[in-house]
Amino acid sequence: MKNSLQFKLGVVTKIVFKKMNAQLVQEGIPVLAEQLPILMVVYFQEHAMTQQEIANLLQKDKAGIQRSVQTLHKDGFLKIESDIEDKRKNLVTLTPSGKFVCERIQAMVIAFDNRVMEHFTDEERKTFIGYLDRVAAVAGE
Repeated sequence: MKNSLQFKLGVVTKIVFKKMNAQLVQEGIPVLAEQLPILMVVYFQEHAMTQQEIANLLQKDKAGIQRSVQTLHKDGFLKIESDIEDKRKNLVTLTPSGKFVCERIQAMVIAFDNRVMEHFTDEERKTFIGYLDRVAAVAGE
């Protein structure tokens, strides 16, 4: 079991999230690594998104996304407005604070990635990323 794909990916994910959370705290950014995908999805969109669109893109359940969106809204990083055309939907956008935090986080992610990947040759990095992409594709079938 220790050498299973699930176990190894779980260990790596736990370590990466722990390091990222520590770095976020050190930088004074009150966001959890688990919330980063939501912020970054909204950051890279050119239009407001519904919570369902965010959930679909991240392949997460809508209830979990709603909780995180509410927390990020309360913390001042996301703006939530009712959809004019469909009052049942909420549209989510970044606040100026959210944009600022996303830019800082992006720099942190790049620096972390570079620190890890400097231990690999260019060829090893390409192969490693290729394997991860293949695992995602096969597991997602």
